[in-house]
Amino acid sequence: MPEGPIVCNAGPLIALVLAGQLRVLGSLYQRVLVPEAVIYEVTDAGSGRVGAEEIASSSWLERVPAGPSLEPLLAKELGPGEAAVISAAHRLGAKLVLIDERRGRRIAEQAYGLRVKGSAGILISAKRAGLITAVRPCLEAMRTHGYYLSQRLFERALEEAGEISLPA
Repeated sequence: MPEGPIVCNAGPLIALVLAGQLRVLGSLYQRVLVPEAVIYEVTDAGSGRVGAEEIASSSWLERVPAGPSLEPLLAKELGPGEAAVISAAHRLGAKLVLIDERRGRRIAEQAYGLRVKGSAGILISAKRAGLITAVRPCLEAMRTHGYYLSQRLFERALEEAGEISLPA
């Protein structure tokens, strides 16, 4: 049964497009919310780039209009996409955000008490739900297309997915 709503940032959406797995979000979550600032970043500012067309044409992604002005901490510390994701989650009562960028993840968790998933975490959940058979090819596709994943994250994701065993 799908979890209920997740608010998504641009980076992980693009990463999932690169992995050919954007669709798994709609299967894993009741609602996939994307702030207008993120839509703009990917489809308008990123017009012609990877992910722009796929995200613009995914009617199941729910656009979240901009709310009241962002808190000073968010505007000062984060880019407009991460700030809009955290702000929208806080405003809408969503408990889960999809952010890959480290600073955004830390602020979402520590300052706002949100649960955070990244693109690798989505792929692990998709494998556990039987939506994909393996995480490795997806992570490799992301890397091949230039999406940065540290070796540590790559290996940890494969271990969590049961695809490798790391030494203790």
